[in-house]
Amino acid sequence: MYYENAEPCNYEIGLLTNQSAYQKSLFTTDDMGRNNIVKLEGESEYIFINIKSYDVEELIYDWQTDNRITYDEMISTYCKKNTLKNISTLNNKLVIQIDEEFYLFSLKNTEDSVRLLQTMEHDFMTSGRRDAFFVRDISTVHRKWMYDLLERYGFDRKKLYRQNTTYSKRN
Repeated sequence: MYYENAEPCNYEIGLLTNQSAYQKSLFTTDDMGRNNIVKLEGESEYIFINIKSYDVEELIYDWQTDNRITYDEMISTYCKKNTLKNISTLNNKLVIQIDEEFYLFSLKNTEDSVRLLQTMEHDFMTSGRRDAFFVRDISTVHRKWMYDLLERYGFDRKKLYRQNTTYSKRN
């Protein structure tokens, strides 16, 4: 997960101890290059031993079921190996087309949809799958054609226009 509540995010996990003789306090470097001590807020006998980055899986909104699903659920349900599929992005959406059927998925923003398409493309290539075409949303003409096509298949055009699922924070 790279965004939460329309803000970039970074998750970390820390290992704590209450034995100060075990190790000296941990320091991190901020964006300006300053060293900052890592400590718990308030009075605490605990100190950090180590901090590592922690990845949180992004959930994908499935328009068909009106639920949020994982990447693995999307692949196993909508990307079966025996069918040729066209996978493309449209704003913050991912579109999977199999013959005359369209499956639509929403992500938080356009960057997330491009990242998902690239992840799928990489996973398909490394596993030796050659049953999909990957198309990036790069031109206005392509976008208009996709809007018309998806609207004919019952998708709401106003929802297709949206480029973010969360609104930016206001000051």
